[in-house]
Amino acid sequence: MPRLLPEVTPRNTVTMGLLALGLAVAVGGVVHASTYDDLVRFDVDGVVTEVRTESETVSELLREKNVDLAATDKVSPAPVTELDDGDVVKVRRAKAVTLVVDGKISQKTVHDVDVAGALKTLGVTPKEGAAFSMAPDERLGLDGNSVVVSNPKPVTLKVDGKKQRLTTSAPTMQALLAQRGVEIGRLDEVKPGLGAYLKPRQALRVVRIEKVTRTEKIPVDHTVTYTNDASLLAGDTKVVKEGRDGLDRAKVQLVLADGKVRERRVISRSSVRPPIAEVKKRGTKKPDTGSDDSVDGGVWDRIAKCESGGNWSINTGNGYYGGLQFSAATWHSVGGPGLPHQHSKATQIKYAKILQARSGWGQWSCAAKVGVH
Repeated sequence: MPRLLPEVTPRNTVTMGLLALGLAVAVGGVVHASTYDDLVRFDVDGVVTEVRTESETVSELLREKNVDLAATDKVSPAPVTELDDGDVVKVRRAKAVTLVVDGKISQKTVHDVDVAGALKTLGVTPKEGAAFSMAPDERLGLDGNSVVVSNPKPVTLKVDGKKQRLTTSAPTMQALLAQRGVEIGRLDEVKPGLGAYLKPRQALRVVRIEKVTRTEKIPVDHTVTYTNDASLLAGDTKVVKEGRDGLDRAKVQLVLADGKVRERRVISRSSVRPPIAEVKKRGTKKPDTGSDDSVDGGVWDRIAKCESGGNWSINTGNGYYGGLQFSAATWHSVGGPGLPHQHSKATQIKYAKILQARSGWGQWSCAAKVGVH
């Protein structure tokens, strides 16, 4: 049967008009949303959200999302860039990094999200077996980061008298000692310090410090007093009373470093045997350098000049002493006290005359050279 159209009445006409108006409004709304609402991926330090925005530029989007940029932060695309549907806006905050690689410390600024990205940016390629203070996938903070990379490295460790050459990825001295099971006493010294970062081929040491108290016997030097004697030649001395060192008993505190005494402090002491002062006579008589019966007095100076360069106090170290180069045995054989170089020129000449009278001028090879026979 033919389809009958509904009868048009004034009421139906109004209804159709309202429906048409609603459809137009609805259609207009769809057009507005597709024209002014863009769907944008917003990435702030790796945290990505999809946002629908009416912002026309990147800078407007940042204001809309209350994102304030520091001068050192980065954003892409540039803030003046107009937004289109499907755009990706990235914000990367500046992050301070204290970087330590095998003991070498530097201060850096990066815009990476995590440790691995920062190391790549900074050109650091960790070796197999390296130790990290922060895991490579750990996010970097905005308030500063300490990134330590310690590659396996050769070092030398000396502790308890033993020197070891080893390879370690421990970042610090403290970490290495913990790995090796080395306990540190309260007084022990660690070189470098426990917190020091290790460097390749570094010499490391633990010094054991110990404080001990002992009782010791301490010698006490005796004093020497002098009285002048005009019968002795100037420069000569004679012992009148033998002296003797004393002895004290002392309580001593020692600081031992690896068993060797570093510091020594006397806490208390008492006398075991007091010292006895020595008494000596000291000659004041001026020597007679005039002529003698056999040869003029200047002969001894000439012989001395040849024998020792005229140095009456010389000790050559070859077993001969004084200006006339006496041996100790010959000097003592003529009654000479001590050693020749310890006495005055006059005393040496005195005993030289005794030797010459007994054995002749042949005792000095230089006598013939200076014309004495």
